Amino acid sequence: MTAFIRPGFLVTLTLLTLTFGVTDVRANEIDSATLAEARTLLKSGREDLVREEMELTESEAAAFWPIYERYRDDIERIRDRQAKMITTYMEAYWDADLDDELAKHILDEHFAVNSALLKVEKKYLRRFRKALPAAKVTRFYQLDNKLDAEIDVALAKLIPLFDAS
Repeated sequence: MTAFIRPGFLVTLTLLTLTFGVTDVRANEIDSATLAEARTLLKSGREDLVREEMELTESEAAAFWPIYERYRDDIERIRDRQAKMITTYMEAYWDADLDDELAKHILDEHFAVNSALLKVEKKYLRRFRKALPAAKVTRFYQLDNKLDAEIDVALAKLIPLFDAS
């Protein structure tokens, strides 16, 4: 078994969080090419980690990877919603334009995103179980959750709390 988070993944994660974390730059001024590059590197790093950690046989890999690609496409569409929510919040934060309407919208969208992510995970569970033994499916979902947690922690460090005053 390899070390869980490799330095290349951490570098990419750092690049992504620094792109979001530049506090003296407004969200609409963030270089979209840099953000797109960071997301591409993060996706590639994630796939490399999954490939390495899953230890799939040739036949398991042939069944797993097409499902995985569709799964990640569905997840990324939802993560795009999350990125839009964060951008909306950060723009309002930087503009000191936080109000109850935005607070309600952000929280409702947060729960909608989490619900949609869980729905996709459950949708693909049956497909992964048809392709892999149960232990490997469990390992995949653990790995996926750990990678998401690393990203969520990095974002949580960068996103300020809603000013309730």
